[in-house]
Amino acid sequence: MPALALPIGIARALVRIAAPLTLSPRLSPTAQRRRSELITRLLVPPPGTQVMQESLGAVRCERVAVPGSAGDGALLYLHGGGYITGSPRTHRAVAAGLVAHLGVPAYVLDYRLAPEHPHPAALEDAICAYRALLDRGISPGRIAVAGDSAGGGLALALAMALRDAGDRLPAVVGMICPWLDLVPDCEGTRSRVPREPIVTPELAASYASAYVGDGNPAQASVSPLHGDLRGLPPLVLSSASDDPLANDAQALAERADAEGLELEHQRVEDLWHDVHVLARVLPAAAEALAAIARSMRARLAPSPPALRVGIIGAGMSGICMANQLKQAGLDDFIIYEKAREVGGTWRENRYPGLTCDVPSRFYSYSFAPNPDWSCHFSPGPEIQRYFEKVTDELQLRPHIRFGTEITEARWDEGRWTVWTRDGQRDVVDLLVTATGVLHHPNIPAIPGLETFAGAAFHSARWDESVHIPGRRVAVIGTGSTGVQITAALGGVAASLLVLQRTAQWILPVPNMPYSPLARLVLRGLPPLNRVSYRVYQHLLEAILGAAVTRNGLARKVLAALCRANLRLGVPDPELRRRLTPDYEPLCKRLVMSTGFYPALQRDGVELVTEKIDHIEPHGIVTADGRLHPVDVIVLATGFDAHAYVRPMQIVGENGVTLEQAWAQGPRAYRTIALPGFPNLFTLIGPHSPVGNHSLIAVAEAQAGYVMRWIERMRDNALAAVAPTSEATDRYNDELQRALPSTVWASGCKSWYLDAAGNPELWPWSPRRHREMLQAPIPGDFAMRARRGD
Repeated sequence: MPALALPIGIARALVRIAAPLTLSPRLSPTAQRRRSELITRLLVPPPGTQVMQESLGAVRCERVAVPGSAGDGALLYLHGGGYITGSPRTHRAVAAGLVAHLGVPAYVLDYRLAPEHPHPAALEDAICAYRALLDRGISPGRIAVAGDSAGGGLALALAMALRDAGDRLPAVVGMICPWLDLVPDCEGTRSRVPREPIVTPELAASYASAYVGDGNPAQASVSPLHGDLRGLPPLVLSSASDDPLANDAQALAERADAEGLELEHQRVEDLWHDVHVLARVLPAAAEALAAIARSMRARLAPSPPALRVGIIGAGMSGICMANQLKQAGLDDFIIYEKAREVGGTWRENRYPGLTCDVPSRFYSYSFAPNPDWSCHFSPGPEIQRYFEKVTDELQLRPHIRFGTEITEARWDEGRWTVWTRDGQRDVVDLLVTATGVLHHPNIPAIPGLETFAGAAFHSARWDESVHIPGRRVAVIGTGSTGVQITAALGGVAASLLVLQRTAQWILPVPNMPYSPLARLVLRGLPPLNRVSYRVYQHLLEAILGAAVTRNGLARKVLAALCRANLRLGVPDPELRRRLTPDYEPLCKRLVMSTGFYPALQRDGVELVTEKIDHIEPHGIVTADGRLHPVDVIVLATGFDAHAYVRPMQIVGENGVTLEQAWAQGPRAYRTIALPGFPNLFTLIGPHSPVGNHSLIAVAEAQAGYVMRWIERMRDNALAAVAPTSEATDRYNDELQRALPSTVWASGCKSWYLDAAGNPELWPWSPRRHREMLQAPIPGDFAMRARRGD
């Protein structure tokens, strides 16, 4: 679809003005290239176009794709420019236009240009790039080769060279206004066409001379019109009536017809040379470009069946994984969600005072910034609404099977079979667990808890029917959740009993609101959202990320702030003594609050540090024998952070269960995959960077890694992949060697530690985690090809 619909007459007039200023024998090649780059910046690719710098073999290129491009195929695109000018940048828009109709990504080759690199440099680069696509495992039946002008001639010369070398040939060759004959026009058959605004005999002669050099212009690798057409793949040809090179196209069509070669010739009337590159501004050019793309697509082999992906959990990481699949054009996926709404831990947790301890701007998807956060640290209900909104905007609900709890997943004959609690069965090719880390409430085994006559519930199962004002409330636990509940209920409940097992270091971070003006500006200037996301990311990683992983200035500064907050915030020496931890700040998850210390000093709030002995129907009895009468007990006792996907039963190869594989504790390959469990990926898996970091950012990095494996499996016809035990052992050995230098190993008890007292966290920077997941290492994986491939 053109971005701007220019009338043909106006477009022709504009090109007639621009062409001699850009492409002229009187200009040096460098000047022509510079001006071409400048003027083609006006040709913007369609919205949603994804551009990535890559290399095919030793040749640089741009990978141009649109949503829905199937990575199991490819278009090798050879740009025009008379072998003298042109680049992937100048032809990005026309490549994107082809991709939109062809259904596969384009690799726009940055081949060497004359006169610095005359023939056969461009052809050698094209051959190298094509073979690199084959080396990636892309079937030749799923590869199209195309080009415009000189690139069209180069595309045909490439097909001839591949045929002569015995290479497997592409499915189709497309040519747009191709330059097929560089032999000097001694007979004047290419005389000036009055209505043609670009190609002049002088320009063609100068370009031909520069490219051919001292070679023979009649050889097929230079002028493919003079070559042998036998044994070539199907050709699709688009020419323009007002193009001086239309004679080349017509001659090729006549030869193909005489020699029985399949060739489809599309002639567009009243248009000029290479008009197709103006598809973004000229409707007739867009129609011509779409026509050749559709004809090429009809000659590509069908794409192999897509992998069916199952995602367990529609929380933060499950939504993230689903978005990655949607953006890649993969719609055959299902999300199993045991609840009736998305959101995960933010759906489950509804306690008073619930607030995220990661800045709002950073605790959001990079692909879905939210300009309307109410404050710097978002309240829980607002985060839940955000996840619901993103789910709706991404149109993910049709993929979610609500009320479906997976109880077992088994690797069976090359696929995963999953069973639900109600006995239903489903089969997927690849399984992603997105069950979260703060998922299973940790219910303490306190004697007599079941005898309590009042209301007793875990903070993650808040009973909203219980009226708090005027009641005697006990909060068991002073971790992050207990601190938030205490700050919210102090002065609301008739009395508040805070039972502390271990004192916490508190970092005083104020939660300032965003003004209506700030939200208005961010709505009007979306780039500011992206900037603020990166700013908070870098600040959090530079300060907190550095503080927990190495003993340096950041750790000392944060520790000093925590100690100063306790000293200044609690004047009473006795209360301050009871609130002083016996371990270094940051050893446990750092708690952020400005309201906890003031709440503890309110009338009606009492801190209890005696150990709980048992619970009676009307209160809590501590080890000193004192009965504390209460009406409501809130268990702010955290979660089983080491359960991960359990208690779901997962059975991998040879009947080995996850429980057996993790008999010595949870371990994974690079936080995300397990040896012996093919096609299984774990988001927020063992040793992920979860300590005071945005789990959304972690999930995005991990989901991106899963997508790269899905693309590799699709492109290389792989049925199953799993990390090897050797690669997993190497990674975990390195990880264990790094953990003692972290603050979590400095001497405290927390949910960060495993049963043996070893931290189960990421011991390096979050940036290193992202970089580690940038690209799969095939040598670390055992891979199995599809049957028949």
